[in-house]
Amino acid sequence: MSTLRRNVLAAAVTGSTLGLAGCGDLSGSDGDAAGQTTDGEGGANDDGAARATIALDVQEEIQEAQEEIGTRVQEENLSREDAQAELRDAQVEIISAAIEDLRTYVADVDGLTVENANEQAAAVLVNGPAAAVLGTLDTTRVNALLSASDFPAPRQDGQTNRS
Repeated sequence: MSTLRRNVLAAAVTGSTLGLAGCGDLSGSDGDAAGQTTDGEGGANDDGAARATIALDVQEEIQEAQEEIGTRVQEENLSREDAQAELRDAQVEIISAAIEDLRTYVADVDGLTVENANEQAAAVLVNGPAAAVLGTLDTTRVNALLSASDFPAPRQDGQTNRS
């Protein structure tokens, strides 16, 4: 619960920071924040650049995989060792797919880029116009928008992080 509270507070701080940077009016006439920056017409908010950590929403999918694997263990169709390996593989696959989905979204938004991705933490560091960064919240795979300083440093144990 304290992690959730920290994430909510960090998201609020990020929003406040973007507001102080002159990006307080991020919605267009139809309320679509991302729409202002994707048309390339140079809306009023295109000048404000922002960096943010995006926490990907993968917990439900991982939980489903865990339950399915747990059922197979209980039915004695899978050993515990094989189940652990299968769960690790499923987690990597789910997080990689979420990162790839976000990369695809970012590629279609003018000025928005992925600076780094941390697969172990299911987090992506993005940079671009503030409205475009905030627009990532509308995608299905984004759980929270946090400060860029909250981006978790990749582990140094040989695990790969795509950047």
